[in-house]
Amino acid sequence: MSTQASDAHPIVAAVRRFVDKEVVPAASALEHEDAYPHELVARMREMGLFGALVPTGYGGLGLDVRTYAQVIEEICRGFMSLAGVINSHTMAALIVLGNGSEEQKQRLLPRFARGDARGGLCLTEPHAGSDVQAIRTVAKRDGDRYLISGSKMFVTNGREGNTFALLALTNPAASPRHTGMSCFIVEKGEPGLQVVKSIAKLGYKGVDTAELYFDRFPCPAANLVGGIEGRGFKHVLSGLETGRINIAARAVGVAQAALEEAARAAVSVPEAPVALAAIALRVDGARLLTYWAAGMKDRGERCDLEAGMAKLYASESAQEAATDAMRILGGPGQATAGVAERLYRDTPLMVIGEGTNEIQRTIIAKNLLQRHGERLGALQTLETEPEERRLMALAVRQLVEREIAPVAAEDDRAKRFPAASLEKLGELGLFGATLPPEAGGLGLDGVAYALIAEEIGRGSATVAAVLSSHLDAAEAILRLGSVEQRKRLLPALASGKLRAGMLRRLGGTGGHEISAVSHGDGFVITGTGLIASPGCHADFFVVSASVDGRTRAFILEAGQPGFVLTEPFETLGHRGADLWHAELRAAPVPVDRALGATIVAIHNASRVREAAGAVGLAQAAFETALRYSQQRSAFGVPICQHQAIQLKLADMATAIAVSRLLTQRAASTTSAGAAAASHAGMAYLHAAETAGMVTLEAMRIHGGYGYTAEFPVERYYRDAAMLLAAGTGDEEMRRAIALRAVADSGLNVGAP
Repeated sequence: MSTQASDAHPIVAAVRRFVDKEVVPAASALEHEDAYPHELVARMREMGLFGALVPTGYGGLGLDVRTYAQVIEEICRGFMSLAGVINSHTMAALIVLGNGSEEQKQRLLPRFARGDARGGLCLTEPHAGSDVQAIRTVAKRDGDRYLISGSKMFVTNGREGNTFALLALTNPAASPRHTGMSCFIVEKGEPGLQVVKSIAKLGYKGVDTAELYFDRFPCPAANLVGGIEGRGFKHVLSGLETGRINIAARAVGVAQAALEEAARAAVSVPEAPVALAAIALRVDGARLLTYWAAGMKDRGERCDLEAGMAKLYASESAQEAATDAMRILGGPGQATAGVAERLYRDTPLMVIGEGTNEIQRTIIAKNLLQRHGERLGALQTLETEPEERRLMALAVRQLVEREIAPVAAEDDRAKRFPAASLEKLGELGLFGATLPPEAGGLGLDGVAYALIAEEIGRGSATVAAVLSSHLDAAEAILRLGSVEQRKRLLPALASGKLRAGMLRRLGGTGGHEISAVSHGDGFVITGTGLIASPGCHADFFVVSASVDGRTRAFILEAGQPGFVLTEPFETLGHRGADLWHAELRAAPVPVDRALGATIVAIHNASRVREAAGAVGLAQAAFETALRYSQQRSAFGVPICQHQAIQLKLADMATAIAVSRLLTQRAASTTSAGAAAASHAGMAYLHAAETAGMVTLEAMRIHGGYGYTAEFPVERYYRDAAMLLAAGTGDEEMRRAIALRAVADSGLNVGAP
């Protein structure tokens, strides 16, 4: 399920037990009564969660951000409001930890860690939300104290808390304005602080959200964070990365709860609804993106862009998950006695919290432009990869940029088989990329080849598809062939002396079947509605056929009797891939060309390779759009400065990041079974849909030019259609993901 993993910190399992045994049974009553969860808060305090990110030297748990995200996810799976109590508190503590003087840390952090100081944030004002620089609250120096005056809105823990990080103007005349802002740790107890009201909300109930009014409230000068005026805006921004990761983790927890609610509804129906697959896909993507950003934060890397993407994608995913869960539950989902309607009310908070998602998109776009500009491939960093894997991927990237991408357009226009590009890849040993060294291959693991396949797909989707067919066939022989077959064929395949392809049914041609019957000491195979890839440039093909009720793989030699290429298969995209319609007319196959029973792992590996190529295609379209938006002007400025374009760029980059993470997870899944199939299916579905979306958005950004053959965008758009047609409509794949989601919830579909 959500955060269960062998490497998870023990606190995560403890929080999961706490949520299951104490939080879930109490959540609905607390939420409907809008009652503060005093007993649950006390239990969190006992567990040390108020000091989750406070270092052990100051009395805290000293968790890393990734583990903290897992904790927040678990809490929100049970009751999102409960997480709000410690989230705002933690953000206040982090401001002191990251920016306070040592005296302030020694004095305040142990109190935060114990929960004696119950923290919150006083940032938003009635007229200043996402635009923090518009605040009006002032702090005037008066001897050894400051007198604070102003209003603060949406203060979590405003009534129950007692210690707040507050942003105020100490120099209202400063320019730029943010240089006149300072941050204070404000502690209740003195006159001049009034809780004006608790704010009634759509959801997020049970935790107090208040408006606070300060009227010459005295705050000791010793509580000016860092002891120097004018640095408060920077102090607040320093916590934004963790704050956005925190919101993303909240959203993942709520989305997971929505998935589990929808899965429970599937128990009473004969078959799991495929809509479950969409929820599961969004939940897994959001979780991977959130933990990726958290991992970067833990490594000390800059992650404002990645944290923003996590917040954006996870919050939108939670909203969609809650909505889809309501659809799956139908009428019962509306009942206030259930959980689904609470999730539906809770999710909008993440969409607007920590900066609305529209503002978030503009920030992401500006980061993309500032950090990456026109550097090709820059959005796929390789710095954290193992040295051998990184060097191989870089070598392929350089080859693609130098030799493959420049000729891809001409190959496409001429519908020419990309023989020269494939030869270049062969010189790097990529015909044997996934084959073991003892067979003459490179022995690359799944993740390494996924990185390479993305780079190839970024240069030419056609080249990526042809190479993938070769590797699919090679892997079938590796996994299913006899010792003699492997010894005879694999070295030649790895060197490129033999080229292999796949013979598959053309999707959507229901009724066509490939069958094999025993005949003498071999088999005879019959089938129509087939596609050979690549038809005229492979020495042999691997095909799967039904034999006595089970599926078995066979080798067919090019030009052999009974194997007929009937006509070229002209397609919208992948021009030059040499696709042919084919028929098997009682094609004889001797026993030495029969392979073993096909296994799901081969299909999974093929899907992952296709997904990686799709990510590369999407990346190419995105980079093209990013460059064009900088070069093309409208109304006197580059179009990348127009908000409509920024919103598109942010969504494109975020979707690509999720597809890449799903693909890399699937590539690293070495176990067999439902989990591997589900991961491969998720990677393919998301990557195919992302390629379709990104290529279309790239065309929108290019306008009329994107519709012309002079720009590569129209080719990317056509190539993406091949992915959409090949698998996104595959209901079987979605059903497998849906069934996996139900199984992860510990339920049985169709159970009485």
